[in-house]
Amino acid sequence: MRTIYYITKTNDTLNALESQDSKSFIEVLPLLEIQTIFPSGIWEQFCSCDSLIFTSANAILALRENLESLPNATEAMQRWRNLPNFTLGAGCNEALKNLDLQAAFSASRAYGEDFAKELIPYLQGKKPLFVRARKIASALPQILQDCAIPLMQAVLYETSPLRLKESQKKPLAQDCVVFFSAPSHIKAFLLNFAWDSSFIALCIGETTQKSARELLGTEAKILLSPRLSKKVALEFAKTL
Repeated sequence: MRTIYYITKTNDTLNALESQDSKSFIEVLPLLEIQTIFPSGIWEQFCSCDSLIFTSANAILALRENLESLPNATEAMQRWRNLPNFTLGAGCNEALKNLDLQAAFSASRAYGEDFAKELIPYLQGKKPLFVRARKIASALPQILQDCAIPLMQAVLYETSPLRLKESQKKPLAQDCVVFFSAPSHIKAFLLNFAWDSSFIALCIGETTQKSARELLGTEAKILLSPRLSKKVALEFAKTL
């Protein structure tokens, strides 16, 4: 039975993914803390845009928290319902669905730069707002700005790695699969555990895969999820 380690945040509802079958066991490693940022000018930015860009479900959740914190929260959420959402990955689409929203366009490729290029025809003449983390690996903002798209950016959350106490760490299984859905997940893992040559890294997205090559070394076994979906990635991991 192969163990799959799922790197996630401390309050992730996906803890329900812990399950056991005849071939694998999914174990959650909560190594990240997501903190929402509440900038004073978010309402002005939100009113100035006519479309929204998301590359992470965390960005959608952070925008919701920001809008719900406003005195005119009902008006703000209603305005969101009238804006087109451009997304990268199934996680974003699922987060929108949970808010009774949907994507006007969702990326067909697993790479932020390709997503930016796909967006260009849709954003001509628009004033999009990119809702993002404090630190990003994607060149999406520069690509869109180079195409004369008046992109605005709202930094609404940040991801911080958690350093476990030695007493909180337990030995990882040999020949396991370690699932990473962002470069920050890899850094958080390496802050707490050493990479073993028997491990397999499974990445969502080419940006994460590229970071894995840089951080884990050229000899590491690194695979790319067939789709931009945590559910698909975990099902794929069970087949390895």
